[in-house]
Amino acid sequence: MTSRPGSDAPDDATTEGAEPPEDVSPLHFPRLRAWAATVPWRTVGAVCSLLLFAIVLYVLHRLVDEVKLDDVKTAIAATPWSTLGVALAASAASYVALTGYDWFGIVHIKRREVGYPVAALASFTGYALSYTIGFQLVVAGAVRYRIYAGAGLGAAEVAAITAISALTLWLGIFFTLALGLISEAPDVSRIDGLPASVNMAIGIAILVALLAYLVWISRRERAVTVEGYRLALPGVKSTGAQIVIGLVDLMGASFALWVLLPQDAVIAFPTFAALFVVAMTLGMLSHAPGGAGVIEATVLIALPNLPADSLLASLLLWRVVYYLIPFTIALGLLGGSELARRKGHLHRLGALLAAVMRPVAPIVLAAAVFLGGIVLLVSGALPAETDRLYYLRRAVPLPFVEASHLLASVVGVVLLVVARGLIRRLDGAYRVAQILLIAGLVFSLVKGFDVEEASVLAVVLALLTVNKRAFYRRASLWDQDLAPAWLAAVAIVLGGSVWLGFFAYRNIGYTNDLWWDFAYRGDAPRFLRASLAAGVAALAIGLHALLHRNAAPRRGPAEPNQRLAAIVAASPRADANLAFLGDKRFLFSDAGDAFIMYQVQGRSWVAMGDPVGPEERVSELLWAFRELADQHGGWPVFYQASVKRMPTYLDLGLSLMKLGEEASVDLSKFTLEGKAGYEWRYVDRKATKEGIDVEIVPAAEAVPLYPQLKAVSDAWKASKKGGEKGFSLGFWSEDYLRHFDMAVVRHNGRIVGFANMWYGANREEATIDLMRYAPDAPRGVMDALFVRLMLRAKADGYRWFNLGMAPLSGLANHPLGPTWNRVGAFLFRHGDNFYNFEGLRAYKEKFDPKWEPRYLACPGGWVLPQILIDITALIGGAPKRAAAAAQPKPLPAPEESLA
Repeated sequence: MTSRPGSDAPDDATTEGAEPPEDVSPLHFPRLRAWAATVPWRTVGAVCSLLLFAIVLYVLHRLVDEVKLDDVKTAIAATPWSTLGVALAASAASYVALTGYDWFGIVHIKRREVGYPVAALASFTGYALSYTIGFQLVVAGAVRYRIYAGAGLGAAEVAAITAISALTLWLGIFFTLALGLISEAPDVSRIDGLPASVNMAIGIAILVALLAYLVWISRRERAVTVEGYRLALPGVKSTGAQIVIGLVDLMGASFALWVLLPQDAVIAFPTFAALFVVAMTLGMLSHAPGGAGVIEATVLIALPNLPADSLLASLLLWRVVYYLIPFTIALGLLGGSELARRKGHLHRLGALLAAVMRPVAPIVLAAAVFLGGIVLLVSGALPAETDRLYYLRRAVPLPFVEASHLLASVVGVVLLVVARGLIRRLDGAYRVAQILLIAGLVFSLVKGFDVEEASVLAVVLALLTVNKRAFYRRASLWDQDLAPAWLAAVAIVLGGSVWLGFFAYRNIGYTNDLWWDFAYRGDAPRFLRASLAAGVAALAIGLHALLHRNAAPRRGPAEPNQRLAAIVAASPRADANLAFLGDKRFLFSDAGDAFIMYQVQGRSWVAMGDPVGPEERVSELLWAFRELADQHGGWPVFYQASVKRMPTYLDLGLSLMKLGEEASVDLSKFTLEGKAGYEWRYVDRKATKEGIDVEIVPAAEAVPLYPQLKAVSDAWKASKKGGEKGFSLGFWSEDYLRHFDMAVVRHNGRIVGFANMWYGANREEATIDLMRYAPDAPRGVMDALFVRLMLRAKADGYRWFNLGMAPLSGLANHPLGPTWNRVGAFLFRHGDNFYNFEGLRAYKEKFDPKWEPRYLACPGGWVLPQILIDITALIGGAPKRAAAAAQPKPLPAPEESLA
């Protein structure tokens, strides 16, 4: 529990007779939280991506103003097969080097037993998918984690491999860029407009920086901490190997495009490689799928003397060779594994492949569905094949052709959105994707006999169908949270397809009559109508996502207090009484005699402490909660988890982060007698002399006192900086307080303080929760309250009096310890400007308590910062949530209820 007995006292008291500082969650820093909450980081990033892509489209429009689509097709057809073969070989070399990124990381963390095949699979699949559909950090990172987790690596080790891979990539990028700037400075100047001397100086500066890095790591071992994992940086020789690996990767990718350039292209390969590095970097920053448009614009600007139609043909062929073919191979790995499982003689190999690929099936299939949406939109923007129109008009009535063309584009937009649900394994997204792929397949054939397009959709449909078990989370497709970055990607794809259509029909003058022109050869009018329909569909989806983005989770009617009261009354844990607070949901055991109390904030499903109930129900409930959160695409989080349940939390695959230590006073040793009781004997006598009296009023008899207690509570809140907190500690609520006896403090007959009492079953422990006092109460009044309550609890036969948690206390401050521990220990000792952590620990230490650690059990890795933000928001917003819970709400899913 969050140090409830110290929650209502001044912040500066640490000595005898003084009060404990106000208790807060260790994650609760109001100014930092308020500032972070006001900055919509994901939205800012999405808007920047859209702006960059809009600029790119404008530049492309200016650059290809005179280009004709037929000329581009002619240039593609004229490309020799031998040139394509060389480009394929260069692309293969690049992807082989990419697998070296991961293998180097595995070797560096000394986990060779994972094996090169697993590293190659993780690297190739991750890069092939992320390069094509974008979202490189999310897609490639998720693929890596799922494959390596199946091979026995933890989240910290996967993060270390990812960090080493990123370091290798950027070392190669900087080295390649420096070589190009130095060796080909005059040619680069024609592109960036800078003097050759400046470009050369920049290249030299980059090399000097790389050399400085080598000198820095050569002096002694250097290390960084990645998600609590201490990662030693590679030495000089290893760094040299990293640069070579990165260089081979970039040289292969750039050479694949360089060899496809028109024959009359006169540009040195080192110069082109430097330009290529810049183009790839801008493409990654844009978040456009495959950097579409960004790389093209950069190359067109860099080579203004080449025919734009021939250059566009080279870029399109390069995208097929470097993006589409590897992407198809990655999908083929999944399909091949499933087919092999159904062949008797390949059963063992198929089972192995399926076991490896099943965890990444949602990501792979989401990428395939996203690609299917792109195919439909691009097809809808381009003119139909002339020879196929001859047969089309004989077989399909014109109204069916028109309707199919329009609906195919709408289906394409919706597929882009459904792909997000497939990543989250939603069964609703799976069913909708099947229907849309079938519809898209039919529309592709009806609108123009597009057999190639239909074949792509058929393959995706087959892969999706055989992996039905991967989509098990029962939720509506419309319940998913469409991130701004995903909406931006949809807008980028749609905008790119619309631009492509205007490019294809630039020779047709626009008139309003085009909208009403219906003919078999009316490709341009069909494009206009289909683009409008797709735009309306995208706008409707985007508005729905934005309007429902922060909608509160559904809640149901209150759980009968009798059921909760019976379980709480049987629990030796006093903090089980938080179940009555009214700001939580409950997951009950099958027998109905135990529960987990939790609440949902964003994607974090935060349980308050360990399960409440009999010991034999704990494991069942923990796994059930893990599965429930997973079904809804959430992260299971246990706030203030105990040491006793640590093995089970580790079995759940969660990471543990120490929050602080909880203090419990052994009442058998608490006394006012002798030398040990001198301080408390003085406090008790002083309170008696000053007219301070503490009375425990039964719950029913305390109700008439609520107006006076409320006045004390309001005065206390007015004297504090922040608002009320909740979830892990109580707040003023008469419905909540009616469950408890009330410890009332009077000074000369006037009520100056109060606290509600919590009791554990079998007289295991007693404590207080909501503690408030009047600003003009005598100094030392809370000390008197604690002493009198401990004496009363001891007389009633209780074993312990719980003083709650001291945040950030007990964290090891060792140089080799986790980053969180070292930062927390620093704040504990020097964070007086934030909160008097050390003072709270010192106050409770006066009672000579037994300290027990409390932890945060949750997924580690890149989601941890968001979980911490969600917990902070949950604790700060609990009182408002409880007030809203009193209003009628729609019925929840069967597992959920609200007390």
